[in-house]
Amino acid sequence: MSADGLNFFSIHELARQIEGKEISPREVVDAHLRQIEALNPELNAFITVCADEAREDAAKAESEIQGGHYRGPLHGVPVGIKDIIDTAGVLTTQGSSFFPDNVPAEDAECVRKLKEAGAVVVGKCNTHEFAAGSTTVNPHYGPARNPWNPERVSGGSSGGSGAAVAAYMCPGAVGTDTGGSIRGPASACGTMGLKPTYGRVSLRGIFPNSTTLDHAGPLARTARDCGIMLQAMAGYDPADAGSRDRETPDFCALIGEGIEGMRFGVCEDLYLPENDASVQKGFENAIETMKALGGAIVHVRYPNADRMRDVRRIIASAELAAVHRERLATHPEKFGDDVRERLEISSRVTLEEYMHAMRERRTLTREMEKVFDEIDILLAPGYPCPAGPVATIMGTVNGKEHLFTGLGRPQTGPYNLFGFPTMAAPSGFSEDGLPISIQIVGPPWEEARVLQASHAFEEAIPEVRQKKPAMVGG
Repeated sequence: MSADGLNFFSIHELARQIEGKEISPREVVDAHLRQIEALNPELNAFITVCADEAREDAAKAESEIQGGHYRGPLHGVPVGIKDIIDTAGVLTTQGSSFFPDNVPAEDAECVRKLKEAGAVVVGKCNTHEFAAGSTTVNPHYGPARNPWNPERVSGGSSGGSGAAVAAYMCPGAVGTDTGGSIRGPASACGTMGLKPTYGRVSLRGIFPNSTTLDHAGPLARTARDCGIMLQAMAGYDPADAGSRDRETPDFCALIGEGIEGMRFGVCEDLYLPENDASVQKGFENAIETMKALGGAIVHVRYPNADRMRDVRRIIASAELAAVHRERLATHPEKFGDDVRERLEISSRVTLEEYMHAMRERRTLTREMEKVFDEIDILLAPGYPCPAGPVATIMGTVNGKEHLFTGLGRPQTGPYNLFGFPTMAAPSGFSEDGLPISIQIVGPPWEEARVLQASHAFEEAIPEVRQKKPAMVGG
């Protein structure tokens, strides 16, 4: 195999060969840097590429491994980091015009932990401005484009992370998710994307969007790889107010055990009124797949779904407005049009509305927890349509055009409000060859169960998993 063929290995596969000294971290990192050099000019998945630093870190990893100090399955493996996440000594723009020269002195806690596990940062992934949108059509740094069709968006706000993984520029990347910003790009780009339980991964060093809805998590090409990355990123951080002091289990412990007897919930109350036919078909096929694997399908209800969506919107708007209030008041012209408009609308939420919504949130979350008394995993459609065009930023649902930004939030956002772990998993392709996805949701702190189900699902549909974008080849 040529060195460039190393791009096609998963994190798990790379780790096995690196540990066995069959391949070296330098070979692996060089192969991915060549892929970035070849494809990033078209896809714009990375705002900043850390080629020199990555090669130095790869050489260090190789020396450590040769000396018998193997840190684990991320040692010497390249990863991308969303550009709202601090990286020591590396430009971190927040995807905005406000921070063009911002070079943090310290790593965000999740980056520190990834580096401690031996991961090699190859670059900073493009993001929607301030992570405040669903397209990653960035007015300051250009759009991140979809590897399946560069005329299409890559989703957002972690669109660069999704595109980088889908284009084999790195086997894993870190994104953030406030209303679907990991799962949207995973859906658009055909990768796995895991939003962990709120409080599982520290948010320290990550630019806030909505402080009580923000999550950080991995995007990768397999469920196991998401688990490997989460294993390194997770853990209590007393310096992060949202972090929870919970034991970190072996997230991959249940992978490969199958799903015989697992109860899969289907809750139509939590769907959008209409999903594109391709998404609906992919979802129905997923239900049949889980049944064929031995899962039981249980229909459940969540009667307060409409109010839950209003509560999530109020909280997200109030917290986003608070983060940017001074910038909006003093330099509104420095924001892109879509983000400025969203901030102006968000600023209308009153303190009383916010406080009432936060109180309601507790009740609504308890109601959702009761749903899981009847089920082990909840299945739901992913983003409601395939990726829309960069030129128009419109999505098409059964022939009708809708603004792509925020289109899927009512379907992905509930699990941010509840804080429950949720995976976006590829479920097929639209007629024009664009990826679609489902969501696999677990109760709080049950990422291992989500990964168990996600792995079983991906193994059952190899025709989806093995397909690659035409521009990637292989």
